Amino acid sequence: MSIVTFTTDWGTRDYHIGALKGMLLSMIPDVRFIDLSHQVARHNIQQAAYIFKNAFPHFPAGSLHFIGVHGQIKQSNELLAIKKENHIFIGLNDGFFSLIFEDSPIDVVKIQPVKDSSFLYDLPTLAGSMHHLLSGKNLYELGSRPEHVVQRSAFQPAIDEELIHGLVIYIDDFGNVVTNITNTLFETQRKGRKFEVVVRKTQHTIDSISESYHSVDPGSALAFFNAAGYLEIAINEDNAYKLMNLRLNDNIRIEFK
Repeated sequence: MSIVTFTTDWGTRDYHIGALKGMLLSMIPDVRFIDLSHQVARHNIQQAAYIFKNAFPHFPAGSLHFIGVHGQIKQSNELLAIKKENHIFIGLNDGFFSLIFEDSPIDVVKIQPVKDSSFLYDLPTLAGSMHHLLSGKNLYELGSRPEHVVQRSAFQPAIDEELIHGLVIYIDDFGNVVTNITNTLFETQRKGRKFEVVVRKTQHTIDSISESYHSVDPGSALAFFNAAGYLEIAINEDNAYKLMNLRLNDNIRIEFK
């Protein structure tokens, strides 16, 4: 059975995802669709990268992954198909894949559209390319190598001896706030010292790392490292995003004492 995942900022109100799935079902009746998310913040490829990079490695080899998040740069009208790490990827040439892979993919082509189209995502081209790749056909039959694969650098926390300066990269449906500070970085910089996690807007501080949401009383704030290894700020049985007035890209810092 073929598996296709979707990560987009398209939402669920419009017809485009349904139409794309219908086209592919007409070609591969037993294909299985998995919606990773259609609620990525508009044009936010760093948020899409956080969601996607922590999900796709858990899928079987041979799965195809479509990323439909437009990063709003000039080169992003090129649609790429990539084979890497025993998976297949289709997405725009806007730097998204440089946020996913540690090294640039070798097997990559710029997909030739079925016909001239002014649409950023041409659905017949997408469906036909997916069918081609899931059928085991040659990647390079879809087009030619791109002249340039756009590179982006994810914002990395700033560090010095007394401080880690990070930012908010994701807010989940419960209002829990994920930062770009990893457990590895924290332990490397901590060196056994006491610390405070400081939320910039409210100057709210947290001076311990919890094991779970219920490590503190209801209504209390906590910090912990989530399953993906990133520092998360939450309020037990409440909404940190609203109560702390946090937004994407807000500053979060850890001060060592």
